[in-house]
Amino acid sequence: MLERRIAKLERLKISDDCTARFFIRPGSRSRPWIWFEPDQVQPFEEESGWFELERERGRGWRVLRRVPKPAWER
Repeated sequence: MLERRIAKLERLKISDDCTARFFIRPGSRSRPWIWFEPDQVQPFEEESGWFELERERGRGWRVLRRVPKPAWER
């Protein structure tokens, strides 16, 4: 069964030479960040963006598409 979620992806960029990576902060400090490579995320210029994610059991999360900022976050 697939699970879908809207989440804020943040960009981590060490330097201008280095390719950025993207991550989701979990709701709890005890859980690890979820990381995405640049080829897994649609390009965007901001430091963070909202995306629809899908999780398939045994495979982890994948980014489906970019979405507008949710009303509950405004």
